[in-house]
Amino acid sequence: MGIDKLTEMLIDGQTQTAIAAKLKVSKATLIAWIAADPDRSARVREARIAAASTYAENAAEGLRAAADPFALAKAKELAHHLRWQASKADPRSYGDKLEIDSRTTFTDLTDEALDAKLAMLEAKRLAADKGNDDAIAG
Repeated sequence: MGIDKLTEMLIDGQTQTAIAAKLKVSKATLIAWIAADPDRSARVREARIAAASTYAENAAEGLRAAADPFALAKAKELAHHLRWQASKADPRSYGDKLEIDSRTTFTDLTDEALDAKLAMLEAKRLAADKGNDDAIAG
């Protein structure tokens, strides 16, 4: 089996364990073969990113197919795992969205810190003004 077939199987959502079993090799051997070539490693990494949508689809299909409360509970747990797996494979599309708030209020600063911040801002303003003066003169 070549890299094309391997990436196809990964995108289809098959695990490395299942692929290794089909090839009758150990998982360690499969991983070593992938890692031995930078091109193979890159293609497998891209296949894992592409497989994230398969994980998300499998989660939705499992939830829809649940026929009774037990099957639904099992499907919910599996869906949670598949969504987690998708978030690790393609964090840009399926990862948690983070919001960072870095506002600082003046009451949070000591007088010394406030003076230092003011001096820094004044120095930046003076440097910007000098740059504008140089650009106009030049």
